[in-house]
Amino acid sequence: MKNRFTLPAIFLSFLIAAPFVNGQEKLKAEEVIQKHLLSIAPADKLSSIKSLIAVGEVRVEYLTQKNQPATGRIVVASEGNKMFFGMQLNATDYPQEKVIFDGSKVDVSLVRAGTRSVLGNFIQSNGPIVSQGVISGTLSTSWAPLAAAARGFKVSSAGTKKIDGKEVYAINFSPKGSTDLDITMFFDQQTFQHVRTEYKRTASASMGRTIDESARQQETRIKVTEDFSDYKNYEGVNVPTKYKIHYSISGQNGTTEISWTANFSEFAINQKLDPGTFAVSK
Repeated sequence: MKNRFTLPAIFLSFLIAAPFVNGQEKLKAEEVIQKHLLSIAPADKLSSIKSLIAVGEVRVEYLTQKNQPATGRIVVASEGNKMFFGMQLNATDYPQEKVIFDGSKVDVSLVRAGTRSVLGNFIQSNGPIVSQGVISGTLSTSWAPLAAAARGFKVSSAGTKKIDGKEVYAINFSPKGSTDLDITMFFDQQTFQHVRTEYKRTASASMGRTIDESARQQETRIKVTEDFSDYKNYEGVNVPTKYKIHYSISGQNGTTEISWTANFSEFAINQKLDPGTFAVSK
């Protein structure tokens, strides 16, 4: 018997299958966010989470400087839209990092008299990434996609990319509030887990005192990334156990790069938190 599966039939089957094969690439930003939320936990479980605590070890490395690495403990604690982000480090020039949002005010502590760290300065200058629940991703109950409608942020698709060999969806995010950052969130195409948030800002070169001096000025580029990986299930909730912040600034004074790498080993869900946890300085 002759094979009746002719070329037109093969072509027709390809056309039928094509939308299914390429469907992942055509998801709207809102659909990616919705699938992402389900990747954290089922809807009923997700809505029951009132507080979350993550505790682990952290290492700070100065990639372009001669400073010795610092190590210590890191804690991310949240309740509703309130958040505490803190590090206790074994370095005299960088003993701690502490960021608090009490529901209305963002407070970034000094690391020394009159001085914040470069990370602290970045966060202080871009308060909406804390108040709108962007920073620290799914490690916090204030995570922006959890309250999308209430906060009124805007999302748009930025196509697909590759991170560490994995295909991801890129979503542009615009928080409600004043910030000149370009913010992009990345979600694994297979699991829809949040794998990275990228913050970028470019500042124009400053004017010099003369034409020649102005010509020598350079624009300043800041890029900060948060990476999340090694997700594990804790009491029905998928949480990242590895978290890395990479800070880079380049401009007239050269380039500075610093990284913070954390490994979380302890988690607590719906544990009552002392109200003082979210107390900010007056």
